[in-house]
Amino acid sequence: MIPTRVATVLLAMLGAAGSASCIDPIHTDNVTALGGEASGVREGPTHRPGQPCLTCHGGSGPGSPEFSVAGTVYAVRGGAQAVEGVSVVLTDANKETRTLVSNEVGNFYIEASRWAPATPMRVELQYGGKAKVMKSLIGGNGTCAFCHYGADNEATHMPPVFMSDQ
Repeated sequence: MIPTRVATVLLAMLGAAGSASCIDPIHTDNVTALGGEASGVREGPTHRPGQPCLTCHGGSGPGSPEFSVAGTVYAVRGGAQAVEGVSVVLTDANKETRTLVSNEVGNFYIEASRWAPATPMRVELQYGGKAKVMKSLIGGNGTCAFCHYGADNEATHMPPVFMSDQ
């Protein structure tokens, strides 16, 4: 008969080995495809503008904290200039509203611990006295770049989130 202490250690080791074998290769590939950090940019609120934030911050890691909604706002369609100070107004299916504000690289996000929105969600951008309502609703994925990552005029995806057509 195995002593209780030895059995406990063996079970713990088996559990660790089992969980290590449950790594999601698709998630790992998606994280790897993002590449390394930009030179001179530290991890934090201003890193990786325009990338699909929830790839790393969606609960499977490696980013922390976990976000429920995140994205980047650019000044014009097809442009590379981000906009600071855009109010991103999110209204979920339960009529709960949160307003996020884009930072100096255009990034905005809300931690999942602060809000778990019910989908679908309505999105409105407000900046400089102008408002822009997203024509469709957000379904189950709160990373804007999930849909908004195509090049301008690319037929299968939307261009990155933008305030103005010109």
